[in-house]
Amino acid sequence: MRLIHSRWPQVVQYLEHCRGILIPTGSTEQHGPIGPIGTDALVAEAIALGAASRGGWLVAPTLSLGPAQFNLGFPGTIALRSSTMMAVVSDVLESLAVQGFERFYFLNGHGANIAAVNAACQDFYAQWSLGRRSATAPRCRLRSWWDYPGADQMRKSLYGTWEGLHATPSELAISMAVLGPDYPYDEAAQAQVGQPPPALSSQDLRLMGGDNHPDSNAHRSRFPDGRVGSHSALARAEAGHALLQAAISDAHQDIAEFFA
Repeated sequence: MRLIHSRWPQVVQYLEHCRGILIPTGSTEQHGPIGPIGTDALVAEAIALGAASRGGWLVAPTLSLGPAQFNLGFPGTIALRSSTMMAVVSDVLESLAVQGFERFYFLNGHGANIAAVNAACQDFYAQWSLGRRSATAPRCRLRSWWDYPGADQMRKSLYGTWEGLHATPSELAISMAVLGPDYPYDEAAQAQVGQPPPALSSQDLRLMGGDNHPDSNAHRSRFPDGRVGSHSALARAEAGHALLQAAISDAHQDIAEFFA
């Protein structure tokens, strides 16, 4: 059930039996030569809607912009400052909390969102910790879809070290499954990613986790086609459907426990 498709009396009825809401979070940034710019938002939203359909939950509008300054060297990327992301998340939490929502589940598709969303949630809690609000404080949870156990095992089994960190074959495969014939196929771009990018070292994987990258000039200099250790050409829609269902199953279980 999408919030944007609902009428306010329906939300009143929903709150009578559930105080939880899903908030997909993504990004609008380059995803290599063959990946849609909206990949992170598309994937997070698809998983959230799939899980919500099983649990009968409400899904807020997808937060499709996030911190991505490191990708501004690639045309089409729109980046929020981390402080802006925190402010947006804070306003979303405040708006929904005053209406009676008590459980906020961020289903995340973009690594750089993690620090900003978690920081905003900590500031939200501080109002109760400092005595500015009374009663029981609401709760927030953020889960990135690639950390769900079933989806994580599948993507590692399918792609191994060529999963990499950005424009990954797993996220592009899910995008292919979600968009179907609307996926932006380009023969020249497909040929460009036919060869794998330079592999990442264990130190790279450790230091770049959560999209911890420097400025956009340095980032594009090192990763000229936008792929960060990810062999995007391995992506297939068939695998995307399987990955999507695995992530939906894991998300449904985790959300049900959190909302309970």
